[in-house]
Amino acid sequence: MAQSSSGRSFDSFRERLGAVYAKGLLGAAEGQRQTDRVLAELDSLVDDVLERLAQFELFLASPRVRLEDKLRVLDTAFASRMAPLLLNFLKVVARHGRLDCLREIRHSARRQYSELLGRVEVMVKSAVPVDVPLRRHIEQRLVAALGRPVDMQWQVDPALLGGLQVRVGDTVYDGSLDSRLDTLQAEMRRRTTELIRDSLQRFLTTE
Repeated sequence: MAQSSSGRSFDSFRERLGAVYAKGLLGAAEGQRQTDRVLAELDSLVDDVLERLAQFELFLASPRVRLEDKLRVLDTAFASRMAPLLLNFLKVVARHGRLDCLREIRHSARRQYSELLGRVEVMVKSAVPVDVPLRRHIEQRLVAALGRPVDMQWQVDPALLGGLQVRVGDTVYDGSLDSRLDTLQAEMRRRTTELIRDSLQRFLTTE
């Protein structure tokens, strides 16, 4: 299963729904030349609102809450802060009873947009935060390994026993899958181990 930035697992059904809704959102946003704005606001909705207000996310996702109440709250919370296109999209999703898929929609929208731009979306997960110099190094190595520009996302997941996990699209890479990433994984493991030894006296090994 994929995972959101909060570590919540995406099930395959919600992922499929997310991909369908994301395609519709991107099509509408591209038509109005608002893609960057809409995606940035969708990122903010997930990262700044849902991540911080768990009860609000439960309210939106709950099938027990009346549609009218959800629509009213969406208007109150976002009418003056969000592109009308995105707000209307959220209302459509609400009418279909799928506000539980907002994380999947964001994930798929970002991935689809990267593909449209000829870029590769990469998620790097680590047990502890990765500093900026190491992030840049990892990004450079990924570009070299994949042969394409990358859109990097970073996630700290303390549940990892150690190491770095590199997710390209829907594929989680480890050293056994590709010789180029095999070398990359080994280097990232070495660099990360050095970082943690110096800062936290801990060792990171590949998950």
